[in-house]
Amino acid sequence: MLTLMRSGEPGTIPLFESSVPEPVDMLGDIIRTAFRDGFPDSYKSVFMRNNPDVGEHLAARYGVPEESILCTTGATSAVSMIYTALLSPGDRILVEAPGFDIFANMARDVGVQADFFRREAPGFGISVEGILEALHADTRMVVLTNLHNPSGAYVSDETLGSLARALAERGVLLMLDEVYRDYLGNAGPGLDPVQHDNVLRLSSLTKIFGLSTLRCGWIIAGRRLLRRLRDYSERADFNVSRLSHCVSAEVLAKADVFDRWRNDIMNASRPIVAAALSEMAAQGLIAPGVTLQGCTCFPQLIGVEDTRALSQWLSAKQGVVVVPGECFGAPGYLRVGYGLPPERLSEGLGRLASGLAAYRASGQKRHIA
Repeated sequence: MLTLMRSGEPGTIPLFESSVPEPVDMLGDIIRTAFRDGFPDSYKSVFMRNNPDVGEHLAARYGVPEESILCTTGATSAVSMIYTALLSPGDRILVEAPGFDIFANMARDVGVQADFFRREAPGFGISVEGILEALHADTRMVVLTNLHNPSGAYVSDETLGSLARALAERGVLLMLDEVYRDYLGNAGPGLDPVQHDNVLRLSSLTKIFGLSTLRCGWIIAGRRLLRRLRDYSERADFNVSRLSHCVSAEVLAKADVFDRWRNDIMNASRPIVAAALSEMAAQGLIAPGVTLQGCTCFPQLIGVEDTRALSQWLSAKQGVVVVPGECFGAPGYLRVGYGLPPERLSEGLGRLASGLAAYRASGQKRHIA
């Protein structure tokens, strides 16, 4: 399906995207303005340190001390750094399911065993008690996404604070992947790294602004954990790209412009996807109660369990690309990305609905629940 999208096949609509589109024109304007008269003041050394301007902007944005931030080459590198620096072969982590498979896969790559706890549909919330019951004696870390990938569900700071305190009593770390958190404007400041010194919060410009090209990520954590992470970073890769994080600093200096751009897209798209999903539920194609808080949702299909086969059929027959639930350990679901312009989103959702109806009517390979 990725090959199909990259081929530029006319008429194909990507409902598999997991962020807003890359703001190419806005990024171009930022770069042209910043570099018009040579390198800007934000072009600073990042050797064994953050770009100071990036650190300053992030500290102000998230209301945390600047010394609680470690910049990374994207969020994926942050996960790798956390696992390698803070865990040892033979340790165990507890990961949400359904969830992004990279968390378990990267753990296995460093000799760490991944166990799982369930986030139950349709709300995909968490139970603090359920997580604690799923811990093993050698569990060293719990991994959560917030907003949840793939459903977009939000867990409150109050609940996360309760979980963090309970884990701290047991000597267990809590890693919060917050790459989608900024899509929820009223989410609050997040957990305080000083108060919760067993918590690691990570994010990047990839999802919040669609700027994966800048490879700018960060970890927010307390002094004790950041000291270990910095020690590892200084030994392993000497941190980040000077040029990339210079441009990131220029973007963050105008974060309000990028925030408005993202919010405008999502404010236009959410009513469209809500109406389309409501109609699909009324037709008995999907289960009701789909969460719409981030830029992706995770509807459960009625009468279809092999969603990998379905997604291949949809791309071939309907020209719409979605991510099958099997990619998140949840057959029978589809992840649908809806951070698209209104006309394109409406067309894609229309194709999805007609495709689901046609697939069921045609008797394609499926398992009726």
